[in-house]
Amino acid sequence: MMPPEGVEAEIEVFPEFADGLLRIEENTHIWVLGWFQDADRTRLQLVRPEYEPARRRRGVFGLRSVARPNPIALTATRLLAVEGTRLRVAHLDFVDGTPVIDLKRYSPSWDSIFAARSSRDRYLIDLASPERLAEYEREAANFHGERCIGVVLAARLVQYLAASWNVRPKDDHLVVTVSIANDLRHLADALQALTGATFGNGRLTVTSEPVVRFSWEGQHLTVRPKMSPDLDLDVVRTTPLEQLVDVSS
Repeated sequence: MMPPEGVEAEIEVFPEFADGLLRIEENTHIWVLGWFQDADRTRLQLVRPEYEPARRRRGVFGLRSVARPNPIALTATRLLAVEGTRLRVAHLDFVDGTPVIDLKRYSPSWDSIFAARSSRDRYLIDLASPERLAEYEREAANFHGERCIGVVLAARLVQYLAASWNVRPKDDHLVVTVSIANDLRHLADALQALTGATFGNGRLTVTSEPVVRFSWEGQHLTVRPKMSPDLDLDVVRTTPLEQLVDVSS
């Protein structure tokens, strides 16, 4: 089964379209449009029980399901290398052999909408799942620019917070205090991405202390990281959280 975040992949462009690749390597990210030829093209509504607790039906045009009248796939990904007519990309959620119907540059000024919210953000049903944790990590990495210890730890902290308080990470009443201490700046970036907290919406504050704080409806949580900055990312993903941070109310 294809992981939700996709896998590293190679795209082969037919020789007759090679001229269209001129200077594509000047872009760090591109949009890849594919054609899911085996998708169900007859269904216009679906129930997604993994994040819809009431099991209400939703139209496919408001979902990311492969089932749709025209099964066009759309993924933004980092362009790693261009070798002739072959493009190597970091993450692509297409199965092997999926036809690619177009490539476009990713434009931060047009395509990046930090304040955007999706229907999935409204529900709490799968916040503790490994799949949601992987999504948190990907979202934070996309904002920060790379996967690092701060990104992985932020994903785990947000999942812990959601489970402990039964709160959506982007709840309008969740206030986040991040640290500007050198070792925690990556964590600060990632937490801002995952919570949607900004100075403008009044949900983001900063401190010079080496801690992170969360406040929501009278509840408070202080997190003090205590792990080595040289840990492997998989170690940060799998080590019990209490061995990585001290948490106090």
